[in-house]
Amino acid sequence: MLARVEGPLQRSRPQAGFTMHRVFVSLLVLSFWTLLGSVQRPSAPTLDAYQIDVEGGEATLFVSPSGESLLVDAGWLGYGGRDADRIAAAARQAGVTQIDHLVVTHYHTDHAGGAAELAARMPIRHCVDHGSDIGEDERAVFESYSELRRQGRHTEARPGDAISVAGLSVKIIASGGSVLGAPLEGRGGSNPLCDSFRTHGPEITGRAADGGDRRSVSLLVGYEKFRTIIMGDLTWNKEFDLVCPGNKLGTVDVYFVSHHGSDTSGSAAFVHPLRPRVAIMNNGPRKGGAIQTFQILRTSPGLEDLWQNHYSVPGGAEHNPADAFIANLEEGVSPTGSDAKRMPVHMGAAAWIKLSARPDGSFTVTNSRTGFSKSYPARN
Repeated sequence: MLARVEGPLQRSRPQAGFTMHRVFVSLLVLSFWTLLGSVQRPSAPTLDAYQIDVEGGEATLFVSPSGESLLVDAGWLGYGGRDADRIAAAARQAGVTQIDHLVVTHYHTDHAGGAAELAARMPIRHCVDHGSDIGEDERAVFESYSELRRQGRHTEARPGDAISVAGLSVKIIASGGSVLGAPLEGRGGSNPLCDSFRTHGPEITGRAADGGDRRSVSLLVGYEKFRTIIMGDLTWNKEFDLVCPGNKLGTVDVYFVSHHGSDTSGSAAFVHPLRPRVAIMNNGPRKGGAIQTFQILRTSPGLEDLWQNHYSVPGGAEHNPADAFIANLEEGVSPTGSDAKRMPVHMGAAAWIKLSARPDGSFTVTNSRTGFSKSYPARN
């Protein structure tokens, strides 16, 4: 058998060598053009979201693949415009020169307080909120914010409505104390955790009706196969209505943790059926980041990682993730004089957590303090 193979090879060796040479050159050329094509082919545009450190308030800047911007909340009032400066810095990093849509979830000072100061730094074109139903503790901030929303376009959010952002699906799922009445298209399903859910009363929340928190505007943001959810301070009891007796929302890839990670939001009955792969918590050193919240997140099916804007002092070493997943580690400076009883304040520059999502559902999360990134492939 070897002789039969060897003979023809010897007779045709010059031709075979020439042929092999041509094959080698052809493969080399093909490899070159394949490499060139991969270099020249633009990568898919991303949905970027910057969760900005506002010390346990809320400020999350979404930038669509088209470049259109949507900011959820504007942080605290005061501190020399600290939060407005931090938002403006993130906007510059993102190439954003104006806020196309500002969603004010509710009128507590850690969410809406910085809106007027931000408007002094960049134009705000469109304001979205839950309307004029306010509590006494929201009155001063609401009056300041109302002046801002009169200067541009204003929309009162209703559950089931959409905010028009090119390239994205932005659905309002809660507003003004009401939530979606029917499952989102193609979503829904049973939720076995509804049976064990226990409502929160004033002995847990500290206030009889949860004030403005229960009126929070909450959003589900989609970019083709990618989905994320941001809740404002929507309360434990109100979140229940979105997932019980059946889950109206389906699953998400990333969960921006409700209410800074406070234990008055984010029940297991709400979080677990969402099945997030990643959670991002906008807590402060001593605001939010509750131990119960850590426990609920850690037991959520399919959760791979928790990222945080701050190290949580209440959580301690037992519950906080590794430092690489935390944007800001320092607690800040303790006030003096008449403010001595207030919590320490973290002034100056601050890092943020950045999410970059692709249309196939894959995404990357980055800690701007260290540059550490982790990529998550698309779900099967």
